[in-house]
Amino acid sequence: MSPGISTCTGSAEGAGSSFMQIRLVTEDDWAQMRAARLAGLAEAPYAFASTLPREEHFTEQTWRERAARGNTFAAWDGDEIVGLATGIVHDEGWHLVGMWVSPQVRGSGIADGLVTSVCELARQDGAASITLWVTEVNGRARAFYRRLGFAPTGNRQLVRPDEPDHWEEELTLRLS
Repeated sequence: MSPGISTCTGSAEGAGSSFMQIRLVTEDDWAQMRAARLAGLAEAPYAFASTLPREEHFTEQTWRERAARGNTFAAWDGDEIVGLATGIVHDEGWHLVGMWVSPQVRGSGIADGLVTSVCELARQDGAASITLWVTEVNGRARAFYRRLGFAPTGNRQLVRPDEPDHWEEELTLRLS
């Protein structure tokens, strides 16, 4: 699979079509990416370290820069983004962040396609593994990642410093 374009088929209730395209976003996709990211932060605020009030104040330039980085995959239903996943590189390796799929198409296989795309990008960059953080209250996401083979590392941290009862767990997946 090329990291640039893949396809995901499904017949999720509420989806505009049964054919979805997953591809890297480009700078030209900034407005759709912004709309999807803000929708995710509004729909599942417990799942992200960032917040809707923080990101809705980002400038167009900030969104354009994010979209142009070449590390965010989007699932497209026509002209609308219905899922996002980003891979970032830190000193300690690749991380999957910002994962979100619209409730209308959850269970359609889009999440699998997004994670696979990010993992393939990491593999092509020479990564042996990829990590992610998942909130302890997000049981569906926890089960999803474990089904894909992600395993706990034993590390936990607060999602946001100002929320002392909101924890997340680190998971890792070997890519080789």
